[in-house]
Amino acid sequence: MEESMIRGEKVDWEPRTQVEVLRESVNRFKDRYVIDYLGSKITYEELDRMSNSVAFQLSEYVKKGDIVIVSMQNIPQFIIVEYAIWKLGGVVLPINPSYTERELKYIVRDSNAKLMIASCESNTIDEIKVIRTNPNTFHEVPQNWKIQDCEEELEFKGTISNEVVEVNDLALLVYTSGTTGKPKGVPITHSNIYASSWIYKNWFKFNENDKILGMAPFFHITGQIFHITTPILSGSSIHISYRFDPQLSLIIAEESKTTLTMLVATAYRAMLNFLDKQDLTSMRVWSSGGMAMPKALEEEWKSKVGNWIYMAWGLTETTSPATLWPYPYNGKLPVDNEYNIVSSGIPVYNTEIKLCEDGEILVRGPQVVKGYWKMGEFKDGWLQTGDIGKIVNGWVYIIDRKKDIINASGFKIMPREVEEVIYQHPAVEEVVVAGIPDEYRGENVIAYVKLRKGYEKSMELAKDIINHCRKLLAPYKVPREVKFVDEIPKTPSGKIMRRAFKGEDYI
Repeated sequence: MEESMIRGEKVDWEPRTQVEVLRESVNRFKDRYVIDYLGSKITYEELDRMSNSVAFQLSEYVKKGDIVIVSMQNIPQFIIVEYAIWKLGGVVLPINPSYTERELKYIVRDSNAKLMIASCESNTIDEIKVIRTNPNTFHEVPQNWKIQDCEEELEFKGTISNEVVEVNDLALLVYTSGTTGKPKGVPITHSNIYASSWIYKNWFKFNENDKILGMAPFFHITGQIFHITTPILSGSSIHISYRFDPQLSLIIAEESKTTLTMLVATAYRAMLNFLDKQDLTSMRVWSSGGMAMPKALEEEWKSKVGNWIYMAWGLTETTSPATLWPYPYNGKLPVDNEYNIVSSGIPVYNTEIKLCEDGEILVRGPQVVKGYWKMGEFKDGWLQTGDIGKIVNGWVYIIDRKKDIINASGFKIMPREVEEVIYQHPAVEEVVVAGIPDEYRGENVIAYVKLRKGYEKSMELAKDIINHCRKLLAPYKVPREVKFVDEIPKTPSGKIMRRAFKGEDYI
């Protein structure tokens, strides 16, 4: 049964600031470790003390409401610095360390940031004061990442009295990836963060015995909420390794007996390539968000690991979760019969989902921000997500991005539907389907395919993939051409960049 509007379970909670959350967790779990960085551990009490020290150091530059850019990978300093800034009443603006000078200049000018705290490898600009931190300070980074060295300028000893922070004060300013036009700032309050953290904690039953495989980038909303603020609310420990590496992630999961994680679909694909009889039975929740999960990947993971990957759907603007699979879930893979797409779950607590006439999904809830930076508030609290979807028996199915729909001779084609079919071909590891301008048809459907190991690029294989599509798709949906690529471009958070293929000439 298709529906146009559904609501998550209504529950009550009392929002708290992240400063209050940390203080409560320190009181409850002070001697338990909160961070495990490649084997080097930091307790809750040490995190509190170190963030106090850094806050004291930063207090010369940061006052309540000031914005501070944090540019680093998943290292202990990210968490320490973040809570230090919050203790001063400041706002954290997390960015990818690989941002160029051009990108940095735009972010600094648009946000009016007062300070930048950057790891050694981060690019910087002269327009803003920079304090450097070294990824090797707490543990040496694995050699394959070849980190350039710099002096550690953060101070981890000292004291401070906390600034008074309110739940409706800004805590994060996160810029969207800017798939159309310039990136937009998303202002996230302490209340938004608490709502999302509370949702994850109670939905997936986070507790003080959980060990989080924290591989999603902290500068991305998933890493922020699922891998920092939710574990700290729950008294859990966060296991990090600078950056995601599929082989290292499996080693950490097995040796540290981690229990929960959230990663993009491409990370699971990468880990499958290194799967070899590892004991992963400690993991009770493998979850994924940020991009579509191919049905074929879900089925392969289930057959080899024994668990479904719990799908999530949300945006930076929803401070991460909007829909999740029920937990625990032991049923069949929830797949839409029309598009063969895996469901993203049901609305989370206190969250409303509705469909517009054109199929665009709108979301409203306590984790949804009020509007964009310097751009006013959303009408009646409803976020227009830009995602096209459907609701069937209370489950949400994200079909595609509104802007990615292909128009070929007047026929509307959902790239994801075509991708799901191509993923069923045994030679295909990753695929992107995009519409390329055509004078006669408007757009042509083109498939860009990365092959699995053991398969060679050839005209015959391209024809075989097209013939495979002809058996399962209407003629107008079948790709006009299959182009083989060595790599599928991805964002720093691991999402496939479909826009990189529009108008590009790949061979």
